Order: sequence, then structure tokens, then C-alpha cells
Amino acid sequence: MTAVKRVSSFFAGLFMVYTAILFTLAPDDALSLVMFFMSLALLFTGIRMFFYYFTLARHKTGGLAVLYRAAVIFDAGLFAIDLPDFPLVYVMIYLAAIHAVAGIAAILKALESKRLEAPSWKLNLVHGIGSTSIALLCLFYSKSVRIAVYIYSAGLFYSGIIRIIQAFRKTQNIYVQ
Repeated sequence: MTAVKRVSSFFAGLFMVYTAILFTLAPDDALSLVMFFMSLALLFTGIRMFFYYFTLARHKTGGLAVLYRAAVIFDAGLFAIDLPDFPLVYVMIYLAAIHAVAGIAAILKALESKRLEAPSWKLNLVHGIGSTSIALLCLFYSKSVRIAVYIYSAGLFYSGIIRIIQAFRKTQNIYVQ
């Protein structure tokens, strides 16, 4: 990871932690902001994946899957931002889906890293277990607005802490001769 990426990851993690703390201070007023931030996150992730596809992934094996994922994520973001009075059940389903996909991906990455004997597999496994636990909490407490905001804030806080840790983690460079 370059120095610029480390600094940007650190400040993004700090912003996520700060936003999570603000959401927990006023949970009744934060539901619309939570939905807005989730929509923006989905939109920007979709745009980033489209950019990745058109610059690099279309020339790689499996690049078409990146295009399909980008389209689905971007559409989900457009759908979420288009509905101003989003029902709470859908907010919780969005939260659960986002955390479940991120958790499963992190667990699979951890298992692959362990198989390759990489030292960072434990942090990825903890991240995956944490994200899937948050997804299960979302499904279990799908009727309460306060709990929804608290779960989103916990996930945001957790992701911010993980980003800060990853900014300071030493990465290894692999040189192929």
C-alpha cells in the first residue's frame, strides 16, 4: 500500500468512526442519514467498479463478472436513493445484505490467505465473522429504528477501526523474477 493510500485509508477510517459516534448520539433522527449514506456508498462502489471494469478488468479473465456486480450494486444504490420514505424492513435487509456479502467475502479471503500462509488471514477472519454477526443482528432486530441505527453505527465503527488498522499494517511485496 502506498503512502497516499495509507493516509487516505487512515482518514477514511477516522471519518467512519466519527460518523458512527454521531449516529449513536441521535439515533431517532439518523435513520434518513443512514439510508442516504448507504445509498451513496452503493452508488460510489458501483461507479468505482465500473471504472475498474472499463480501465482494467475487461482485459482480464472474469472481468465480465465485475461488470455485472457493478451494475447490480449501482442499481441498488439508485433504487435506495430514489425512495425518500424507505420502510424500515428494507433498510434492515439492505444492511444485512451488505454486511453478509462483505463478511462472506472476508471469510473466503481469510481461508485463501491461510492456505497461502499469509500473515494477515486472522484479521480478515475476524472482520468476516464480525460482518456476518452484524448481518444476523440486522435480521433479528428488523422492527426497531433505534436498533437499526445502532447496528449500522456499530458496523460503521467496526469498519472504520479495521481501515485504521490496515493503514498501519505492514504489507509485503512479492517480487517475481
